[in-house]
Amino acid sequence: MNWRHHFDRLEGAYASSTIKSYIRDFEAFAGWCRRKRLRALPASAQTVARFIDAQSQELKISSIKRKMCAIRKVHRLAGFNDIDEHETIALALRRAKRARPGRPRQALGVTFERRNALMGKCSDDLVGLRDKVMVAVGFDTLCRRAELVGLRVEDFQMSDAGTLTVLVRRAKNDQDGLGRIAHLSAETTRLVQHWLEMTGLERGPLLRPIYKGKIGARYLHPAAVGRVLKRLSSMAYDPEIAKKVSGHSLRVGSAQTLAKRGVGLLAIMSVGGWRSSNTVARYVENVEVNPWQ
Repeated sequence: MNWRHHFDRLEGAYASSTIKSYIRDFEAFAGWCRRKRLRALPASAQTVARFIDAQSQELKISSIKRKMCAIRKVHRLAGFNDIDEHETIALALRRAKRARPGRPRQALGVTFERRNALMGKCSDDLVGLRDKVMVAVGFDTLCRRAELVGLRVEDFQMSDAGTLTVLVRRAKNDQDGLGRIAHLSAETTRLVQHWLEMTGLERGPLLRPIYKGKIGARYLHPAAVGRVLKRLSSMAYDPEIAKKVSGHSLRVGSAQTLAKRGVGLLAIMSVGGWRSSNTVARYVENVEVNPWQ
């Protein structure tokens, strides 16, 4: 069964990471079908329901829904009817949701205080300066990790206020690629300027790998953000706290800091480029704010 060629039609319309995710998830479904001697394409509603029931023993509902997106996409590309319309599948999804109740696990937010602690643990060499810029820019811009490592030197501009702005070119909820403008603080502006002076960078990636004291030419992998934050957190705090930190922690912590400072939900959404208030509300719900102070 050759289903992979269907994804050729998605080239240019979807990010390569999205296409790879579709392929990976449908491979999991197709492999399960082979082991059960069931047809994967087109799959019957009963087959998909059995797959959901099996996956619900191990995976969260969010992961199952992601796999369902891949199954749905392949069927549509192959010209088959939308399998989501079957009540059998809808009931299986409801069973999966009830079988593993609970809220999504949220990364520990790197709030302003934690940001300062992490930056204080950065070394005095070129790697430490890069890591300090990563933390400061990530916190100010509320960038996702892929957006953060994707920032380019030529996208930074000096504003009338004397601080830098940066064009965050494309986000996962910005399919048209219009981007958004993020503002840096005076402190972060000085850090970025110092980094550019030290490295001589004029174009290309702002954040780069460094080998034996020499800066590379390519972009950092998004996973590098999480590794840097975990490493700095393990030095600033105990290992248990470091385990809760991820590449998303700067975005979460900055939103929490803004909420604690009294910034409204709509303003936080605008700064971080969110389309839905639900995610932001979940980030800031645990912020301790005393309305009587």
